[in-house]
Amino acid sequence: MTRRLILLVAGFIAAASAIAAGHPVQGAYPFRIETKAAGREYRLVAVNSGPATITLAAQIKGENFASDHSWPLVEVIPPNASQELGRVFAATRGQGFRFTTRYSHAFGDARRPPDSALAYRLPFADGVRSQVGQAPGGEITTHTGKESLYAVDFTVPEQTPVVAARGGTVVEVKDWFTEGGPNPDLLDKANIVTVQHGDGSTAQYVHLATNAIVVRPGQVVTQGQLLGYSGNTGYSSGPHLHFAVTQAVVYPDGTVHQDSLPIAFYAFNPSVRFEARQNMVVAADYSSPGKVVYPEGKREIVVAMAQPAPGPLPAESTNTPRVTSQEVGISIEAEPQGSWADDIERETGYPLWALVCAIAALFIIVRLVAEFLDTLKPPGVAIRTENWRGAVYNPREFRRPRDSD
Repeated sequence: MTRRLILLVAGFIAAASAIAAGHPVQGAYPFRIETKAAGREYRLVAVNSGPATITLAAQIKGENFASDHSWPLVEVIPPNASQELGRVFAATRGQGFRFTTRYSHAFGDARRPPDSALAYRLPFADGVRSQVGQAPGGEITTHTGKESLYAVDFTVPEQTPVVAARGGTVVEVKDWFTEGGPNPDLLDKANIVTVQHGDGSTAQYVHLATNAIVVRPGQVVTQGQLLGYSGNTGYSSGPHLHFAVTQAVVYPDGTVHQDSLPIAFYAFNPSVRFEARQNMVVAADYSSPGKVVYPEGKREIVVAMAQPAPGPLPAESTNTPRVTSQEVGISIEAEPQGSWADDIERETGYPLWALVCAIAALFIIVRLVAEFLDTLKPPGVAIRTENWRGAVYNPREFRRPRDSD
């Protein structure tokens, strides 16, 4: 019994390990750099399996290696495409070499300037009114990083229809998170829709309700089209919609990030352009004429100025940038002979050791089932025998009892 219990526990642990390691992080954008053996060298290939344009910044370091490409590099990888970045081989033939690949990537084209003259419609359905929470120029509690410096929080009730402020392609959807509150553990657990525009910039619609997003990655949306419904998921102290426009930017240290951009909105008919300010009340009105007022000497466009809301402003996740940094290390003590493990992972989507764990778990479970079935056989069908030396035969070698004299 003890042995069977140990086998059962080992089987479950192996199976759980294989499942956890074999599945990618839920919702992670499908971008990676593959290291492929090619004879006596390695090919580095960027694989973009998603619908977004990606800016990649990569560099390699190591010993006794050379490459046919200059490093570090910055490349723009088109949607649903693969691109060879370079080949790495021994600087001195016949000797071992090692290298490490470090890279970061972000949505957008860092080489293309965004359209700063464009104004966005308000990101909620026609007729909805909202008081602005955090916004540039006002009291800032969580919009402190470059990725959210120009972001705007719109206070709206849960289940408010959220629409595209500008047309583009949906490149990211997360709608499975259920919790929300001022808890730092929820920083990366907000439901989100990310739409990439024609100039490479992206709009992020954050804190949406659970299972309330009606678009999918790769879908082309038009301005004003329904994306989903607002909520209070992630790091937040109250229902609101966080809206930001970002652009890929390469930093001096050779990494790429998504920095937020200043946002201009428009409303009314004819259109009136304005910037959102804290405590401003705005309305998604695109049929009535609007006007410009000058409260306290500032040129702002409002429906009405409201008093500051009591209590803290809705907190906003500071983890909204879609930036991923990764490192891939290769150490070769002799000239490479090929990497069949990489081929297995590429073809199956699972690392080799995870497949081994899964096979081991399956073997253990089959063994336990077989032993359990043996216990169900009626008495007398099989007996366990010993030879004259006391050695135990294989219990699976069944022998019928001898007839009694």
